[in-house]
Amino acid sequence: MTFDISLWRASAFCALAVCGTATTSAQSPAPNPVAPSAVAPAGAAGRVLIATAERHYKRGEEAFRSGQFEEAMRRFAEARAVIEQAPDDIRAGQDVQAYAFELQGRIELLQTGLRQSALAGGGAYRDELAALNVSRVSARPASELDLSGFDFKFTVTAPVYQFMNFYAAGRGRATMERGLARSGRYREMAERIFAEEGVPKDLIWLAQVESVWQPRALSFAKARGIWQFIPGTGARFGLRQDAYMDERVAPEASTRAAARYLKFLYNYFAGDWLLAMAAYNCGERNVERAIERCGYADFWELHQRGLLPRETQNYVPAILAVIAIAKNQKQYGFDVTPEPPMQYDTFQLETPTSLSVAAELLQVPASELTALNPELHRPLAPSGFKLRIPVGASERFAAAYAALSPQDRLGAAPVAPTLAESRPARPRYDTRNARTTGRRYRTRY
Repeated sequence: MTFDISLWRASAFCALAVCGTATTSAQSPAPNPVAPSAVAPAGAAGRVLIATAERHYKRGEEAFRSGQFEEAMRRFAEARAVIEQAPDDIRAGQDVQAYAFELQGRIELLQTGLRQSALAGGGAYRDELAALNVSRVSARPASELDLSGFDFKFTVTAPVYQFMNFYAAGRGRATMERGLARSGRYREMAERIFAEEGVPKDLIWLAQVESVWQPRALSFAKARGIWQFIPGTGARFGLRQDAYMDERVAPEASTRAAARYLKFLYNYFAGDWLLAMAAYNCGERNVERAIERCGYADFWELHQRGLLPRETQNYVPAILAVIAIAKNQKQYGFDVTPEPPMQYDTFQLETPTSLSVAAELLQVPASELTALNPELHRPLAPSGFKLRIPVGASERFAAAYAALSPQDRLGAAPVAPTLAESRPARPRYDTRNARTTGRRYRTRY
């Protein structure tokens, strides 16, 4: 679920280089022969220029990932200035032009992610997790972790205790408290769905590490919702994404999809929940390649050898630490009152309906309906949509709704999307058997 900038970088460079070559050969006369000694310094100067700009960019990216956005913007401006203030003959070099194009794209990508995260109500915690270093946090446990209360088996190692200390007594305590409080809105629903799908209920705390239980969380890799689905994986597990709605943001639909994805990964990796969690973060193919390099289908072996992305190496022990704390809050010094569970009735709409019209019929603010139906892109719900409404209002709403004509139900809503825009994504379930079955790899279990 992470964005591979290196692939984008390579494709951008190649595209620009090919276009530049084609244009030169088609429109420009053959250049006069130039002595090799005259060309070399210009190429060397271009490489120095690119290296200098890249240093500024890297420092800006580090600041950006750490939340120091003003410092990041200053560093990005310095990176641009290195290119813009270079002599014309160096700046005109094809490699410098390609790098300048790539640099601008990378900066705009981060800035766009920041703006979208602000509009969506906050970024995803997993973006912070990628840069987190707990190597200096004590691995000494306050008490040995009792695994008898967990509903799946795993081995406890030093990173788990480090994250437990980080969340209980370190900089992560405030994040842990926010998640424990916010989880109250969705915990009962998530436990019910996970049980129905055959997934350990303890794994609902994956949502704490993904988004701190924020339905509108958006990562820089375009992952969205409590469970941080990227568009492709969301469509693969049946989440509708079109001009009307994005079900990655719908708490119940996305929770069902997350449970099914975790169960698929569990089966894919021959019944190993730690590998399933790792694959949820970085994809089953990346975990599979790491296993092939390592020879062991064992998360802690992959972790020790550094064969997984940094974020994934943090991700699994962080989830285990969160589960341990959530199940024994008072033991670790937490006394958090959870928010009350989300409660609502549903009403299936017969025709496209404006949320403002529905709110008027219910005599509630439109913002309340928006909060209950966060997956809707616009204040217009499509035909057949199961609108969530306040508890106890179903009969009154049904009578008032039936009295309105289809045109009146639209109110002053904008024109509905076209058929092409509103076509839902087709679910694509991958049912093939696991390749990592234990027959190919040595295992410790």
